Amino acid sequence: VAHEINNPMGFITSNLGSLDKYVSRLSEFISVIDQSMQDCGDAELKAPVLEARKRLKIDRILDDAHQLIAESQDGAGRVRRIVQDLKSFSRVDQAETALIDLNEALETTINIAWNEIKYVAEMQREFGDIPKVQCFPQQLNQVFLNLLVNAAHALGDTRGEIMVRTEQEGDQVLVKFSDTGCGMTDEVQRRIFEPFFTTKEVGKGTGLGLSISYDIIKKHGGSIEVQSEVGRGTVFTVRLPVAGAEQAD
Repeated sequence: VAHEINNPMGFITSNLGSLDKYVSRLSEFISVIDQSMQDCGDAELKAPVLEARKRLKIDRILDDAHQLIAESQDGAGRVRRIVQDLKSFSRVDQAETALIDLNEALETTINIAWNEIKYVAEMQREFGDIPKVQCFPQQLNQVFLNLLVNAAHALGDTRGEIMVRTEQEGDQVLVKFSDTGCGMTDEVQRRIFEPFFTTKEVGKGTGLGLSISYDIIKKHGGSIEVQSEVGRGTVFTVRLPVAGAEQAD
């Protein structure tokens, strides 16, 4: 899929670059014509040209053309970045453990989850200077995605804040996901990692996301903890050993 998308995006980007150069040349040519018309003393000759220029809104087109092309180039670049993030997120070529930068993995996952986040939250990042972690990248990305989407859902209809923070603590790397959402009662916190337990409406959650996330982090030799207060928000803390999955095995 990435290959099929990148091929047309490649020539779209290339054509937009050529179009920008062509518009610049046309703009320069029109300026030369405009100067020649001003130097011409024949009013009858100038009148229909000036009338057509005004009717066709040539000046407005010239002003807008470069901006439209720039916006299109930015959009094309965003599509290519999304495709690259999807490839990085899925990491289908990494069935074995790999040494990865969790800050980069989190940034990729935030981009994947952005449509769930952007309408309900301000996204904050505090990425620390952390060592790379030996892990199964695709599995950790799935954990991070679950926690980000859950944080967005916890905010409901009230716009709030989601914070992702990374830091090192001894031989562990900590990844903290905090939100200013509805929070959880003590009873819910005790059951949050049980399979099929969910507080979401019917059809909006299977109750497996956090259970699977718990198992993945456990398999990596780490832990996942939750702190929450009703009406104040929630913090999920993922602890991972730097040696990661290899040490756990």
